[in-house]
Amino acid sequence: MAGYRALAAVGRSVVALLNRRFVEEIPDGADRRPTAVLAGPLDFEKVDTPGAVIAYPAVSVYCYRLSIDRETRAGWGAVSAQDGLPRLPLRMHMMLAAWDHTVDYELEWLGLAARTLESESVLTGPTLDPSGAWEPGDTVQVVSDELAMDSLSEAFQAMTTDYRLCLPYLARVVRIDGAAQPVAEQVTTVGSRLSGIPR
Repeated sequence: MAGYRALAAVGRSVVALLNRRFVEEIPDGADRRPTAVLAGPLDFEKVDTPGAVIAYPAVSVYCYRLSIDRETRAGWGAVSAQDGLPRLPLRMHMMLAAWDHTVDYELEWLGLAARTLESESVLTGPTLDPSGAWEPGDTVQVVSDELAMDSLSEAFQAMTTDYRLCLPYLARVVRIDGAAQPVAEQVTTVGSRLSGIPR
């Protein structure tokens, strides 16, 4: 899989997928059509202001946490021990939020985003942003995530924006490959018996 650009490439891939489906589902002559964007905490403070990343109507994709994928780490560790290439399997925890002037529009945009990710939960081949320099056969699965209300509240308390209705998603497994390391050579010990020395 990719090097250090993999995380950003997955974020771009999710945004690109949502924007393609928004264009297909909502015709050009429609009253409103959202734009999906990658956003961070500072972007939530400048919503719908001049030059803002989030401009109404929009669906923001915010990666609020990264974690180790413990299910696959041991397996990749064994592979790395054989070929000397370090591999770190990660999970991207994301929150999708809709931004518009009315709640009913926001619910529509979240519903469309949820339907898109549920229908096309596997990113592979041309649906993966090329900046990730992916290998043939690389895939990333985007699935709904479980996020307790307490954890959700804590996430918003860490930001200056007010609480917003959002959908939690998880992108797995995003594998970061390191630089190849030399594999230690096996050492063989050969014993010899000297003749003429009493035992």
